Amino acid sequence: MIGYSDSRKDAGKLSTAWALYKDQEELIKVAKQYGIKLTMFHGRGGTIGRGGGPTHLAILSQPPDTIHSSLRVTIPRKRRLF
Repeated sequence: MIGYSDSRKDAGKLSTAWALYKDQEELIKVAKQYGIKLTMFHGRGGTIGRGGGPTHLAILSQPPDTIHSSLRVTIPRKRRLF
């Protein structure tokens, strides 16, 4: 599972996004080397600061070769206030 919120608190939005991008590339490289089928599971939060935002943009921004036949993403529930 790739988490977003804690790392963004510590390192900031841009450096976290770049680090996660590079880490995903490295994971795919190692998986290919050992013949492992790897499915990325993205634990995105609800707000932008926690990794949220439009899902289609998140999918389009993934590194090449990290999405093949499947991708798992958590989609937080929207809360209603009464």
